[in-house]
Amino acid sequence: MKRNGLIIAAWLLLLIPTLLIGVGALRLLKHEQQRIAGTAVAAASDRARSVTESIELAVTEVKEGLLATLNSFPPQGIDDRLDRWRLGNPLIRNVFVWSSDGLAFPAPGGPLSEEEAAFIGRYQPLFSGQKAWSPPVPDRGRPFRVSAAEEQYSARLELRELTQAKAAAPASISAASLADASGPGAQGWIPWFSENRLYLLGWVQPAGGELRYGVEIETMALLARLVATLPPESPSGEVYALLDGNGEIFHQSGAALISPGTPEVAALQVGPALPHWQVAVYDPSGTLAGAGDGGFYIISTLVVGAFVAAILFGGSLLLWQAYRNMTDARRKTSFVANVSHELKTPLTTIRMYAELLGEGRIADETKRRRYLQVIIEESCRLSRLVGNVLDFGRLEQGKKTYRAEPLDLGATLHALLDSQSVRIEKKGMALVRRIPEGRLTVEADRDALEQALLNLIDNTLKYAEQSPALEIEVVREADACRIRVIDGGPGIAAAHRRRIFEKFYRIDDSLTAQQPGSGLGLSIARQLLRDMGGDLVYRAHRGGGACFELSLPCVKEKSHESD
Repeated sequence: MKRNGLIIAAWLLLLIPTLLIGVGALRLLKHEQQRIAGTAVAAASDRARSVTESIELAVTEVKEGLLATLNSFPPQGIDDRLDRWRLGNPLIRNVFVWSSDGLAFPAPGGPLSEEEAAFIGRYQPLFSGQKAWSPPVPDRGRPFRVSAAEEQYSARLELRELTQAKAAAPASISAASLADASGPGAQGWIPWFSENRLYLLGWVQPAGGELRYGVEIETMALLARLVATLPPESPSGEVYALLDGNGEIFHQSGAALISPGTPEVAALQVGPALPHWQVAVYDPSGTLAGAGDGGFYIISTLVVGAFVAAILFGGSLLLWQAYRNMTDARRKTSFVANVSHELKTPLTTIRMYAELLGEGRIADETKRRRYLQVIIEESCRLSRLVGNVLDFGRLEQGKKTYRAEPLDLGATLHALLDSQSVRIEKKGMALVRRIPEGRLTVEADRDALEQALLNLIDNTLKYAEQSPALEIEVVREADACRIRVIDGGPGIAAAHRRRIFEKFYRIDDSLTAQQPGSGLGLSIARQLLRDMGGDLVYRAHRGGGACFELSLPCVKEKSHESD
């Protein structure tokens, strides 16, 4: 009884400090969670700032390009030049020519289109001299929701300040300066608001000239170029939106519905380039406010688990073993489902065409031959799938046997490629063979070698179907013969190259998601070659696409040397 009391006391002495330390660690982690949430909000604000800078620079670039073209036009025949330019440039909505006497083109008294009449009416206070030819006071609007410390880290801060200073510079020209032929040339942009809409009017006055002419930007064409600057929907759930001068969403990233009650993380003015327009960041899912929840619970579980493991180490081993069993069971279930799907597809095709032929419903001999060819191709595909499954089972159990024999590599490859040429041509690929003449002898199991090559060809036809060609290249080196299977498809990203030979591993992207598969082809091919003393590796290809290199030990031709 006393011994039991000592054991219980020892457990309590170990358990109580462990719990106290665990609670303290959880509190520290809670503070860390709040810090991470603040960092996430600051990062979202910084990304929004980058978007506003990109928009401002893009608009400024368009404006400067239009003014540069205007400055290149001589005053003689300016009406026709501007009108032809407007018809050929989707960014230009209207053009005009103005002097101290008033608007010269389009002439208010002449025949006007509906658009020209609306243009003249829209800018009547400007053209009649009621308002000066100068930009308004820079829009202050809602302040940036970023700290002063963050401002100094903006990569485009200096360029942005120069742009704003240039846009805010006085651009008005009085009637007296118009009459002064010796004055320098002038130019400028005027943001104009009419019926709660923003218009951008640019003008130039050549040095020594009396005319001022310019363009009105097609706002929708300009904005269509800017929507690409919005970042895609973030994994953390925030949505970026471009708001017009009325605070309404012109364009947003992501499909989340933004309502008046959606939390707004930040709202930044675009700047003088688009007065009153803003880039806003919303958090519809509330993930930014709770950023770090997943990491918080994971870290807290690991911390508490570390202390519990010191007391219940045996239980941890059992849980680890259970996890491994569950993972294996999950992989096997996924494997069975994928293989069943792959087997069902050719079986369904074979049955459908066989029934059509068996019922005698196909009288056209050409169709009959084509249906029979489909049955043959699907049967071959089914054989390859079954071969993969059988090879996988034998390799897993260590029961795979090989019948190694001297093979003429060139003849073996030509025979295999001849049998697959129809499949390759149907995919629209040219089959390019770079197999040297003469006998290249390797010691290998013919079936295993063909199975490995067929797996690589199948992968190419699945995932590189846009490739113009499938190239088979053979290179002989001192002690090995190397077979390279090259395509011009999308290739494999560097992050996945080390794992593509793992069992059940499939790259999770839009390319593989559209193709059935079990993730075993490359794994089986590599294991077969390694069992025969060779190897299978992925090589970076300078021309793009994928390059898989098979290597097998070469056999020296002693008999030929003696001859």
